[in-house]
Order: sequence, then structure tokens, then C-alpha cells
Amino acid sequence: MSQEMRLWTMVLIGWILLIIVVCSFPWWVDAPQWGRVRWIPLLDVVRSPHWLLRDTVANCVLYIPLGFAYTRVRAAHGVTLLCEATIVGLLLSLSCELYQVFSPVRFPSMTDVLMNSVGAFAGASMGGRSAARLERMS
Repeated sequence: MSQEMRLWTMVLIGWILLIIVVCSFPWWVDAPQWGRVRWIPLLDVVRSPHWLLRDTVANCVLYIPLGFAYTRVRAAHGVTLLCEATIVGLLLSLSCELYQVFSPVRFPSMTDVLMNSVGAFAGASMGGRSAARLERMS
């Protein structure tokens, strides 16, 4: 494994750990709160104050480095790479939101899952384009 590949692997693992910490804090669990789940994506943003819009954008931005780092680690290209990165973002986001179902202070939302997946896709798209530019330059 090249030095660059090791670096991007560490960035990817570190970013995944950061996402897990940010999305799971504070760390205590209770009985599942299924009634607090916001099941319909983007509906909560339309109905709520501006802070939810900021939260939605922040969720997207949080996953961009994940998608970018994933493209630097994987050898796949094109649509396959975009799909893989998006699925990784989706699965990580679903895991975080499932944890939040058991948190008495967090509010799980499908808007978060959607925006996290969009962020992973956007990051993978940027990473794929930057890798293609680097290949053309060398």
C-alpha cells in the first residue's frame, strides 16, 4: 500500500469515527423513542425554524469528506464509485439515526439520512473529479 493510500485510509477511518462521535453524543440510552422519528424527509425542514435548515446543511457538509476520502481509498471509478460511497454514507447515517432512536435527547430524522447520503455522494463526485485531474496531469 502506498504512503498516499495509507494517509487517505487513516483520513477515512478518522472521519467515520468523528461522525460516530458527533452523531451519538451524549452517550446514554433509554427505551426506544419511535414516536420521535421524523419519517418523511425534508418535511421537518419545511415546517420548522431556520435552525433545522442549518442542521440540514451541516448534515450534508459533514459527509462530504467521507465521500471524498472514500474515493481516494477505493480503486473503482465512475458510477460504481459514486454508488459505493453513497451506500457507505447511507449505512453509516442509518446506524447513527438508529442509535438516536434510543437516545432520550436526540431526534432521529430521515432528512438527516437523506442529506448525509447527498453529502457522501457530493464528496465522492468531487473526489472522483480530482483524481481524474491528477491522472491527466501525471
